[in-house]
Amino acid sequence: MKKFISLILSALLLFTLCACSGNSSQGGTSAAQNAASAGDTTLSTVAVTEDVSAAEAKSAKFKELEKYDVDIDTNGLNKNMLTAQMQAISQDPEKYLGKTIRLTATYQKQKSNTGDKAYNYAFGYDDTGCCAAWAIEFYGDKVPDNMEDFTSISMVGKISQYDEDGTMYTFIDVEHFAV
Repeated sequence: MKKFISLILSALLLFTLCACSGNSSQGGTSAAQNAASAGDTTLSTVAVTEDVSAAEAKSAKFKELEKYDVDIDTNGLNKNMLTAQMQAISQDPEKYLGKTIRLTATYQKQKSNTGDKAYNYAFGYDDTGCCAAWAIEFYGDKVPDNMEDFTSISMVGKISQYDEDGTMYTFIDVEHFAV
C-alpha cells in the first residue's frame, strides 16, 4: 500500500507541475516543427516521415497484442470506465486472480524507500489528463529493463499477487509486451 500511495503522490506532484507550466513554446517541439519554422521543408519532411514511421511501428506492436484471448480487455474503454475497472481489480483482487488482462497504459519505475528494489507500474490518467487515477504493478520476462518513465506501454498478462513483508500486492504477470 505504501508503494501505491508513494506512486500516486509522486505522479500527482509531477503532473501538477507539468499542468501548471502552461508555456507550450518551451521544449516539446519536434524536429519537424523546428525545421518548418526555419523554412527547411526537406528536413521537415524527413522528420515527419521518421515520426510517422516510428508511430506506425509502435501501433503495429500494440495491435499485435490484439490477437491474444483475454478475460478483461481494457483497450477501448474510456478513461472513466478504465479507472473503474482498475479500481475494482485493486479493491477486490481475489475476484480477478488468474484472469488474463489486456492493458495499455503509461510506464513508471518506482524505487523502494531503501532503494534496493525497483517496482514497475502501469498507470492511467483521470479524465482531465492531469492526474494519475490508478496504477498497478507488472513484471515479466518480456518487459525491457531500460524503459524511460512515462513511456506508452501495452501488455497482456495474468492478474497475480505476491507477498512482501506480510502484505499482499496485486500485479500483472506479463506474457506479451509492447513499447
